[in-house]
Amino acid sequence: MKVIDPAEHPVPFVHRILLSGIAPRPIALVSTMDRDGRHNLSPFSFFNAFGANPPVVVVSPSYRGKDGTPKHTFENIRDTEEFTVSAVSYAMVEQINLASAEYERGVDEFEKAGFTKLPSEVVAPPGVAESPFVMECRLMQYVDTGGNPGSGNLMIGEVLRFHIRESAFEGERIDPRRLDLVARMGYDWYCRANGDALFELPKPAHNGIGVDQLPVHIRQSAVLTGNDLAKLAGIDFLPDADAVRARWEKLRADVFPGQSGPDQFAVELRTGNPRRALSALMKDWKAGMLPPEQVAIQLQRCAQAAIASGDLELAWECALMSHPGTVAAF
Repeated sequence: MKVIDPAEHPVPFVHRILLSGIAPRPIALVSTMDRDGRHNLSPFSFFNAFGANPPVVVVSPSYRGKDGTPKHTFENIRDTEEFTVSAVSYAMVEQINLASAEYERGVDEFEKAGFTKLPSEVVAPPGVAESPFVMECRLMQYVDTGGNPGSGNLMIGEVLRFHIRESAFEGERIDPRRLDLVARMGYDWYCRANGDALFELPKPAHNGIGVDQLPVHIRQSAVLTGNDLAKLAGIDFLPDADAVRARWEKLRADVFPGQSGPDQFAVELRTGNPRRALSALMKDWKAGMLPPEQVAIQLQRCAQAAIASGDLELAWECALMSHPGTVAAF
């Protein structure tokens, strides 16, 4: 691991490190008004939610890195104690990029970027009508984290109203695919929360046995990843290794003698058929064509493929049987 001491590097370098490693970050398109009623609109990725009772969001318009001057967004929120946050969808990315330019005070970025003003109910600044998700916020407090160039200003706001596009809902829930949000990465990179980038991972329904309780040969596998081990460790109790061994003895006895086809094991794994891959491995194993160490590795590859296909029972059986001593004595 490369170790970096922020105190030994210039602020721009540290800034780039933060933006690259803390990602993706949601983007807050923040609308404010100054004391003269002039609109300002600017995107910020130092932003997130921090509670639901009351609903709280925090956005940090940092002091400019070049000269340490405050940004218009910070000054407006500090002076008026009101702002809106509009989420950024993929259809808005070019417009928010344009709104991020350093326009002079008093220039309306709604007009520069071609956005439509969405009237608010309880605060003065409007939201962005093109956004699928808008929040009206009132400043609770702000925290100046240093007062230096690049220092953050934590503008802690209570959400007073949500405005959510009707089409974003699937029943009672907001569907992330319908929001089609984008997030900020380091340098010029963004990411889109849609398509293959989205996946579901239900929270555990119970306490699993934990990785620390896995048999040593499984826990120290050179094949199974941390995610694989965590999936195996999510069960309530360890399977009965003796029962698995007895069942496998019968399976191996029923295997038709002879070798599998060339590379059949690898082919079946690539096509997502761990049970057929195991059958191919059983033939070569019974024919004595593979040393125990290689069989053990192949069994763990079968376990990994079974985890990927959702067959946790097969995954556990392959993992338990993959001990080199068990393979050699089988």
